[in-house]
Amino acid sequence: MKIEIKKKTQFQSEYTITRKDKSIELINLETKTYFLHDICHFVVEKNLQYSKGFWGMLSQGHSFKELFGKDNPQTNELRFIEQIVGPVQSVYWGHIPKQNFDEYIRHLDFIMTENILNSCLDEINSIMENWRQLSVGEQLIIEWKI
Repeated sequence: MKIEIKKKTQFQSEYTITRKDKSIELINLETKTYFLHDICHFVVEKNLQYSKGFWGMLSQGHSFKELFGKDNPQTNELRFIEQIVGPVQSVYWGHIPKQNFDEYIRHLDFIMTENILNSCLDEINSIMENWRQLSVGEQLIIEWKI
């Protein structure tokens, strides 16, 4: 799935996804609330090869509207990955020390190796830096291959 995220303004972005079946979906989002979290989902799900999270569900035909807010199906798989993405995002922001990350996911009975965590943080940082360098009207393109 091709993911294009256009910087419409410093505060608004336009997501366009093109699925393998050539279906296209477009949504406008407020950047401060959604962009980093969506990138964290993308990177964590990609690095874990997790196809049942936010981006995997979009690639399988779920709409943005279905996955946002109160109408969200909240599958067990989506709830599970959300509990990993949140702490990864908190480590990225510096709200959780990296060495304490495991404490925040211990209840999941899941181990995320330090190598994978470091890879995620490096990739999030790289994407965020690319985003900051974009001028209004330019876009970031990433590929979902899982």
